[in-house]
Amino acid sequence: MAYDSTRGVTVLFGGWDSSYNRETWEWDGTSWSLVATTGPSARIYHALAYDDSRGVTVLFGGWDGSRIGDTWEWDGRSWSLRSTSGPSPRYRHAISYDTARGVTVLFGGHDGTRNSETWEWDGSTWSLLATAGPAPRSHHGLVYDSARGVSVLFGGRDTVRYSDTWAWEGAAWALRAPSSPSQRYEHAMAYDSLRAVVVLFGGEDLERFHGDTWEWDGLVWSLRTTAGPSPRSNHAMAYDSARGATVLFGGDDGERNGDTWVWDGSTWTLRATTGPSPRHSHAMAYDSARGVVVLFGGYDGARNGETWEWDGNTWTLRATTGPSRRSEHVMAFDSARGVTVLFGGYDGFADEETWSWDGSAWSLRSRGGPRDGGGHAMAFDSTRGVTVLFGGGVYPSSDDTWEWNGTTWSQSLVNGPGARSLHAMTYDSARGVTVFFGGFYDAPFREEDQGPFSETWEYGPAWACDDIAHAKGALNSNLIDFSCVG
Repeated sequence: MAYDSTRGVTVLFGGWDSSYNRETWEWDGTSWSLVATTGPSARIYHALAYDDSRGVTVLFGGWDGSRIGDTWEWDGRSWSLRSTSGPSPRYRHAISYDTARGVTVLFGGHDGTRNSETWEWDGSTWSLLATAGPAPRSHHGLVYDSARGVSVLFGGRDTVRYSDTWAWEGAAWALRAPSSPSQRYEHAMAYDSLRAVVVLFGGEDLERFHGDTWEWDGLVWSLRTTAGPSPRSNHAMAYDSARGATVLFGGDDGERNGDTWVWDGSTWTLRATTGPSPRHSHAMAYDSARGVVVLFGGYDGARNGETWEWDGNTWTLRATTGPSRRSEHVMAFDSARGVTVLFGGYDGFADEETWSWDGSAWSLRSRGGPRDGGGHAMAFDSTRGVTVLFGGGVYPSSDDTWEWNGTTWSQSLVNGPGARSLHAMTYDSARGVTVFFGGFYDAPFREEDQGPFSETWEYGPAWACDDIAHAKGALNSNLIDFSCVG
């Protein structure tokens, strides 16, 4: 569809209604009118844009069982075939009209393989302008931003799904930084109390691993770097407040990793090459009383039951007894009681145990409470002295919020995020809120799965969606009901 601003109507052509269609319809704001049944051949996956300098709607390409490469124009009365040369026959491309330069811009599409060409139509001739810019893709969006004089491209897909934003000003493509992390799960987050930001690294979506580092200051996300650890998921992170650094260990990038990295707010540095065996799906927490990062469990070819500590220079194996060997559990340090709290995971079966580590021994504290299994996220709220847990559990994912006071679990009956697993969560002590991002809804039947998600939520002690790009309504950390639409 395209909007004809001269005549004040929206123009629709073709599509699929149990067969390929060649009808032209117009919408005047009140009703649809069938205005033509002749013109371009019946097709789908074509693209339309309105050329307001010449008062015509431009159509290019599409699919009718084969790829199509013709250019047509609609003047409100009839279609005219303008060209059969120019871009190769293709479909699932995108076009937009650049009003400042008086040209129709075309990018990408599928012409046997996905394409990365940029073409412009001046009303009589197609010109190939650039081959450098966005990666080859189809299914993307393209629109003209008249305030800035650029055509804006977003998303699309090749063998991966894209969430990048590009701008075309007539000579070159420029990559625009995204405003928030893309949808993902199995990423990790930690709160940097020195700089008062939440640090997020990595994760995956349905197509690829991520290797980007983001920071959340309570208002906006900022992309800090794409250099550092390899793109990965199922790693663990904890903030070492004594040394002012976020520590990352392990994860999965197609292979199990056993590397230790530290983030100082500007640069990732590879530190130790010895320590725990390469693994993923482990958990870590920073013990601020003793100045060490505690790591437990994970999967290193089998489920693991080791307890390790990192003192800023060296990993030390502390215990091989305590909780059963497991993966996909969660941990947080309870600074009010001086213990690291562990919940759940898989040890061959879904587990619902709560354990605590005091620096010398593990103690079983509870059985029951939150739904058993893995995929939860957990953080310690130092203002209220409780450990907060959200989501996770055996199929399907849960939307429950639970709090652990050191003795018992209590379910917090607040409205908030939708059910999910494999999200990441940390506590922002400067603002007194628990922050989480992303996740995936895991269902018993694959067709019921949803996500990954790209929402940012805060809890303090009610859930509020603070992802400005995806929130509906005013931001309020004390809101009980809040709708997130991203």
